[in-house]
Amino acid sequence: MWWSTPIVGWSALYLGIKFWQEWVDEKARAEKAQVLAQTAQLQMLRYRLNPHFLFNALNSIRALVSEDKTSAKSMITELSEFLRYSLVSKNYKNVPFKDEIDSVRHFFNIQKMRYEDNLDVSLDIDPATEEFPVLSFLLHPLAENAVKYGMSTSSMPLKIQIKAQIRQASLHFEIINSGSWIEPADPKSGGVIGKGLDNVRRRLADAYPGTHHLDIFEKEGFVHACLVIDKDIRR
Repeated sequence: MWWSTPIVGWSALYLGIKFWQEWVDEKARAEKAQVLAQTAQLQMLRYRLNPHFLFNALNSIRALVSEDKTSAKSMITELSEFLRYSLVSKNYKNVPFKDEIDSVRHFFNIQKMRYEDNLDVSLDIDPATEEFPVLSFLLHPLAENAVKYGMSTSSMPLKIQIKAQIRQASLHFEIINSGSWIEPADPKSGGVIGKGLDNVRRRLADAYPGTHHLDIFEKEGFVHACLVIDKDIRR
């Protein structure tokens, strides 16, 4: 029996190391699959949004070229900056919040040139939010919905407010537009609202499981999209 104890010990150690290595490999595969799924979701979002947005922007530039060359040049600059961010950010899971806000600013500057006095946008961004990491291209679907469906339900001018601040170490972002909420099942939405928001919710659930909150509601003639992300779980 004296030699059986070392054999049992070494066998247990071998099995333990083997099980541990298999667990590490399985965890790596799961993490890789999650990253690929998140990348696919982000790419799907870009493929859906960019053609629609680009088509409208180019039509507006074409109209401006003969009427106001200065505005046309400015719109081209805004569009190029927006597209540059869209292409560059695909290489990063997280980006500083200030980069996301800059992208949203470019988007609204383009829309302002398109809709002129029919669009009124205001931003109130706390500087403390600038370095807070967020998922890249996260805010654009919310901004696009505010314009697209606000324009069809609001009296003119469409009013949009964007607010961001840090409260108790968490990021609080809110985009508010005048008008009424259109349910995803409503034929007026064409199913686009549901797809865009579902994509946003899936990305948030993957990146911040149980530690974020996205709430969309209508109150007193305004639609509110409120997003909270806890600081301690940033990834």
